[in-house]
Amino acid sequence: MSLAATVHASCRLHPLALALSVCLMVATGCSDPCDSSDDPQLILGTGVGGAFSPIADDQDVGLEAAPQGGFGVTALLRTLGLSASDTSLANAQLDVLIDGELEGSFLLTDARLLCRSDGEGGEISGVVVGFDPDVYVTTDDLLALNGQSVELDVTVTDETGNSAQALKPVTVVYGDQD
Repeated sequence: MSLAATVHASCRLHPLALALSVCLMVATGCSDPCDSSDDPQLILGTGVGGAFSPIADDQDVGLEAAPQGGFGVTALLRTLGLSASDTSLANAQLDVLIDGELEGSFLLTDARLLCRSDGEGGEISGVVVGFDPDVYVTTDDLLALNGQSVELDVTVTDETGNSAQALKPVTVVYGDQD
């Protein structure tokens, strides 16, 4: 192939290379929902087996046994813009407030922050935002929470130090509802 033919062929490829470069820049300009970003989000929800339903403001929620002791509100934590993968770990600060007063606080450390199978962000399951087990000890203590408006205050921090917070007002339902 002559020098002129080589130069001519490279000129024909140049627009293709330029188009490919533009496509790569555009594709990488949008952050992956499983990567850490400047605008992370946290959504509290419920669900099992891939199902997810965001917890609505003032939604009625039940109490479950908490792995850290005591009782609390079970939640599924979904993230966008926090570093999530098969090996990513995160810390979750789980607080409960009544009338602005802290009624339970627990730091969940080294929780697995998995990238969801649909690739649309991360997820931590098996979380219970709990009441202080030293204060809410008896069944009567728990029954006193029935109908109580509380605020779930959850902050998830990924391995890069990036964090997202969600505040969710809910109403506790506990005991006989007849």
